[in-house]
Amino acid sequence: MTVVFGGAAFPAYVIDSETLREELLDEEETREWVEETPEDPHAVALLRMLGELDAALVTGQDRLHEREPGTPAWATAAVRLAHVHHWRAEFVDAHELLDAAEEVLADDEARTALVHQHRAKALFDEGRYAEAHAAAARALELRERTGDAGLVASTRQALDRIARELPA
Repeated sequence: MTVVFGGAAFPAYVIDSETLREELLDEEETREWVEETPEDPHAVALLRMLGELDAALVTGQDRLHEREPGTPAWATAAVRLAHVHHWRAEFVDAHELLDAAEEVLADDEARTALVHQHRAKALFDEGRYAEAHAAAARALELRERTGDAGLVASTRQALDRIARELPA
């Protein structure tokens, strides 16, 4: 089952079942959206999905610095920036931001699940499959309690893909 994300407030994308990376359904629409709404926090993720990693990094850093440290808004911006660092293979920076975000979001299961899912994907790309599987399993546990079917499906997709890399 392919789940489409976005499509209303921002451009639609799917998650590739092999790479676990988001793929935009319409790059031109996305470029137009980013040009029209460059200050929107989602612009960071969309620039990343467009492959514009330098622009995504700068935009992500700007969004992070605009938020008050230690707040949920700051933590969400940190997760988006961590995902940019992940795609740039800057894993130490990605994990530091995810750790900081997790600390801030500890009382918010839905957002903590987001942190664990992003951590799982970074660990997957690092080849740290057992750790990635544990992070994805934690994300699934939290997401199943919060009840968003699309997010649960994306986490199951990640968990299934990571499991294929584990020793039998």
